[in-house]
This record gives sequence, structure tokens and C-alpha cells, in this order.
Amino acid sequence: MGSIVSLGIGNLEIDWGKNNHFINHSRLFNPTDQGVIDYHTYEGETYEQTGFASPLRKVKLRLDLLGYSLKDIKRIYEDCLKDYPDYYPKFNLNFEDFARVISSIDIDKIKLSDDYPDYDLGEYASKVVLSQSEFEGLREHVDTQDNDIGTFFENLDPYVQLRLLAENPKNQDLKLEWRTHDIVEGGWVTESELFEDLNDNQKFLIVTEGSSDAFIIKRAIDLLRPDISDFFTFVDMEEHYPFSGTGNLFKFFQGLVSIRMLNKCLFIFDNDAEGLEKYEKAKSIDAPDNLRVAKLPDLEEFSSFLTVGPNGEQVANVNGKAVAIECFLDLSYKTRNTPIIRWSSYKSVLDSYQGALEEKEYYTKQFKKISSLEDGYDFGKLKILVQHIIESCI
Repeated sequence: MGSIVSLGIGNLEIDWGKNNHFINHSRLFNPTDQGVIDYHTYEGETYEQTGFASPLRKVKLRLDLLGYSLKDIKRIYEDCLKDYPDYYPKFNLNFEDFARVISSIDIDKIKLSDDYPDYDLGEYASKVVLSQSEFEGLREHVDTQDNDIGTFFENLDPYVQLRLLAENPKNQDLKLEWRTHDIVEGGWVTESELFEDLNDNQKFLIVTEGSSDAFIIKRAIDLLRPDISDFFTFVDMEEHYPFSGTGNLFKFFQGLVSIRMLNKCLFIFDNDAEGLEKYEKAKSIDAPDNLRVAKLPDLEEFSSFLTVGPNGEQVANVNGKAVAIECFLDLSYKTRNTPIIRWSSYKSVLDSYQGALEEKEYYTKQFKKISSLEDGYDFGKLKILVQHIIESCI
């Protein structure tokens, strides 16, 4: 029979391989996800062996960052439909109907067959998987008992179904399990070879206006979302940061657009007068989808912020005028001073003043001392920022 490797959730098998013919699914997991997991037999028994496991809610975000968001998988599904042979049985199942059925499946209700013959192409999908009551909605559109129809689903990228299954809240706490013990035990691959780091083209290069911006974002992701931190890379920040300032960041973006850079990059502008101006200009450039721009998000907290200028101290809305990365730090941590924005130059193009947070170096210095989420530091604004960056990448 050989050594079998499979990817599944409970009794539902998403993908499988044999010996050295298998898809490496390590990109769905972190190294810490490796351990003792459940294996299921076709006789209804469960036993434990080594493998990888992670809750589906975490895998869902990794799928999004890998290019399997709902928008992405619709395109993948429709591309697969275009390749569906004309001589196969009629296939009248659009993505919306397919997505509705798969995302409504309760995986806990899936039961394995106790019969395990050698299946022909498409037969496992049609006879074992699609025959389950949870897939009844598909039978309204296609003949799920036909092996040619089963072949379509067997050939469809397994991450399409996996991403749709993750839409169901009932499934999100279930663990996706990559059962790799047999192929390691059989000598087809070693433990060290099994886990592969993400390729450079699967990562996002984050480019910011300054080295401190990059440090804060990297540190925030490492602390708040260590499960996806491997998706993000940053320009070397040790010395001579090459893109300091809004203008240089914008010029670098223009340069990468002109040479049609293939790697995925996200350029993040400050949410101040200068940053907003360059952000709008960057958005107007016809750039490939892998080169994206974002600005620091507006926050309600910034709509009523203490400022100082020629007219003295006033409370003002600083969104789009003076919000830099340091504003997302805990501005009350180990200080009794009230944070304040100082207005400086006037930007006639935007009919707005440019401002900056005073003592921002102090706030950054305090953040650098934080080693964990247990240090009494308020990560509220940083959580919003990290989520904003993730959504911008997706």
C-alpha cells in the first residue's frame, strides 16, 4: 500500500498523497504546530502519531495571505471551470452556489466509509465524499455520483474547499491536521525536510517612511500575531535606512512600478498632510496588484487630540494631518504627560497644516522595552494597525 500522507479535519480528508508524491502543506502551519495529533482509520478508530495541527481559524488567515481569499478562490474556481472538458457530463454549478454549499458544511457530521478499495480517478470524491448528506446541496446542480464530476472536484485546488470550510463558524475551532508520520517513518522524507519556509514570492515586503516605523510594525506583528509573522519582511533597519521621508518612499514606489517588480510589497504612508498627499498620488499610479499602498488608518481617538500651534493649545482632529506611527503606541505608558501634537508647516495643496507628535522618541523607547503582552502595555491601537496591514495585504 505504501506510505500515506493526508491533510484533513476530523473525518473529512482534504488532500492525500503517497510515498514521495504529495503536496507539501507546511506553509499552512507554524513550526510549533508540530506534535502528536489524531489519526483516523476507516474502521472508525483513532490513534495518535506525530504530525501538524492548527485550528482552522488560524489556517484561514494564512490561506488569505497565501492568495486564497474569497475573491481569489472565486477566480481559481472559474478558471478550473474553463478547463472542464465539453465531453464530460453537464456541469451547471457557479461559484456562488458551490461556495454556499461548502461553507455550510458541518465537518463534525462527516462520517468515513468502512470500505477502502482502490478507487479510480474521480471515484473517491463521487462515491465517498460527495455521497455524504452534508453535500446534498451540490446534487441540485450536478450529478455527484458521476466519476467525471468527481474528477473535477479531485482536481480542484484543495485550498479552495478548505478556505470555504473555514467560513463556517462551527468549523473554525476544529483542527486542520497534516498526518505526515507514515512518510517520515517510511523514509520518504526527513523531519527537517518536511517543514519548508515560505518562499520570497509568498511574503510581503513592508516599506515605511522611516526605520522606527518598520521597527514598530515588525515588533507589533511579532507580539500580536506570531502565527503569521513569517509572511512579513522588512528593509534592513540597522543603519542608513534608504527610504527616510515621505518623498523618498513615494519615489521608491514609482521606481518599483516602472521596473514591474514581481515580489509583493506594501508601502505604508503616514496619515499626516504630507503622507496623505503622496498616498493619493501613489494610488493614482497604474501599479501591478503585487505593489500596494496604504496609509496609517484613521482612528476616532485621533479626532479629538491635544495640539499646540500659533494660537496656543487646542483640541483638534489630527487624522490626515499629523498621525505618524508613534501615535499608535501606548502614549500613557510610564508617563503622566498628556500627549500633544505640534503644528508646523502649512500645506497649501491640501489646505492643511502638517503636525507631529512631540516626544515621539520617548514613546518608541518605552515600546522597545516591552517583551510580552503581559507587561501592562495597552496594545489596543497597535492591534487595529496590524489588522489594517493584514487587510491591505490580502
